[in-house]
Amino acid sequence: MFLLKNYKLLVKSYIFLIFLLSLYYLAVRNNDLTNNAMTEWVINYQGGFVRRGLIGELIFQVSNILNLNLRFCFLLLQSFLYLIYYYLIYDLIKNLKPNFFIILAVFSPIFIIFPVAELEALGRKEILIFISLLISINLYFKYLNNNLVILFISVIFPLLLLTHEGSVFYSLFFISLIFITKKKINLNYFIKLFLFSLPSLISIFAIYFFPHTPEDTIKMCEELNTIGEPCGLATTFLSKTIGSHNSELDWKITHILRYFFIFLFGFVGIIYLSYKSKFSNSKINSFFCNHSFIFHLSILILPTFLMFIIAVDTGRWIHISFTCSFIYYFGLLKYNGLILDNDIFLFKLKHQKLNNFLYLFLFTAISLSWNPKAVYHEDLGSFPIYRAMEKFPNYYKNLYNIKIFR
Repeated sequence: MFLLKNYKLLVKSYIFLIFLLSLYYLAVRNNDLTNNAMTEWVINYQGGFVRRGLIGELIFQVSNILNLNLRFCFLLLQSFLYLIYYYLIYDLIKNLKPNFFIILAVFSPIFIIFPVAELEALGRKEILIFISLLISINLYFKYLNNNLVILFISVIFPLLLLTHEGSVFYSLFFISLIFITKKKINLNYFIKLFLFSLPSLISIFAIYFFPHTPEDTIKMCEELNTIGEPCGLATTFLSKTIGSHNSELDWKITHILRYFFIFLFGFVGIIYLSYKSKFSNSKINSFFCNHSFIFHLSILILPTFLMFIIAVDTGRWIHISFTCSFIYYFGLLKYNGLILDNDIFLFKLKHQKLNNFLYLFLFTAISLSWNPKAVYHEDLGSFPIYRAMEKFPNYYKNLYNIKIFR
């Protein structure tokens, strides 16, 4: 089968293409005033403590010191983060022994193609969650030191929370990694975990009990205006409650059915691979080895669905859920924390050409022909790779508008 024989070349070419498209669209949309991803990054502490403001404040200060345009500073940061992310993803999957379901997972339309197919999702802060989870898994399995991964997560997760509080809904992927890699768990271990969790708990406390007031937002926007940076849509929600976000939702039966099928076909590769996999007794805590991996992964994914009843960006939420699941599954598989049953379901028709055509048809239909849109009430997009390249000429003139200095 062509897809399997040329797996490494296809994956390398695919990730490299998406990386180039990501850099291009990050650059051409850098000065777009309707770019909501950018208006979220520029949130800072100039009006006082605020959720999502940590990195915005750091880059704001760097911009002041170097006299650089604020958006250009964020463009450099975003480009660097995407370079790291795509490198780590490629390193994660490059040496896998491929099968059809691995191909479906890698090329899923809710995975790395989604942000360049739906530009509203490109350059968002969830890139930090993905990189942190990738590093956490690599860190443990390189040094086989549970204390090291606890230390790393205890430092990085409060920073994630202070950058985007929605990170809490994906915290089980990090917590699970800590527990499954510890052979013996006792009361002293729980006490240690609680102490190392204090920075994250304090961050959650600060976000919840010290909300940004409208006056604080006005002050922050005034500071941004002094350097020529207007406040955008993201800043208008800073002083609003979860209820105000929730009030924008109006799920209909058609929306629910659409997202059921988006989940089913988007996750089909991961679901089947998880069903055919089990924890390795030599690598993983025995308590977890006594339970099916697909049940374990389902528990990790379940809290992420809360985002679907909080805010309208459902395309992003399913993209984040899938990406965290992908990193978690293939991270464990790469380092032999999971054992994949080689008895994978395959169609075996008598005619090889017909067999190959069937697989190519299924691959195209499941992975290449559709993608979810950014918001829950929008219909499906079509042929995401083609659409991402088709709109390429529409933006190139924006490259001339990038401002390096103030």
